[in-house]
Amino acid sequence: MSEIKIKPKVVGLNTWKSGPDKLVPGCTITSLASAEGVGEVGLYFMPPGKQTTVFSLEEEDDGTADEYYGPCHEFYYILVGEFTMYWGKDTSKLRVGAANKLVLKAGELGHWTPGWKYSVKNTGNVPGTFFWGLSSPPKGIKRREVAEPPPELR
Repeated sequence: MSEIKIKPKVVGLNTWKSGPDKLVPGCTITSLASAEGVGEVGLYFMPPGKQTTVFSLEEEDDGTADEYYGPCHEFYYILVGEFTMYWGKDTSKLRVGAANKLVLKAGELGHWTPGWKYSVKNTGNVPGTFFWGLSSPPKGIKRREVAEPPPELR
């Protein structure tokens, strides 16, 4: 059996990486912790009416989403507000809220599975916050994001 080299730890506020989401003006993203080969967790703060980029958790990157994470699992636990998660394969439908959708409210958890594209919008009337977790992609998958916000998010 191999020796365990990483010891348990507490992660405090002073170690969090927080700042404006460069792809979604007006929103703040915070990375609380990450574990190589496992994933990352954080917080997201979003004003009413704001919507994220389209991100892909598909097996392969077809180049139509703004961000590509690879075939990962993502979880959102809603702390405050109401969010609508749009999901499907057609980026143009996701951008305008014309795709499949799930509504989440405070106290609910959403699980975004591999194989789809997604975009989330704060459809409540208060600034919303969710705790997120994203699994690491399989080895060999290269993540991608656009360099600046898409025109509809500016």
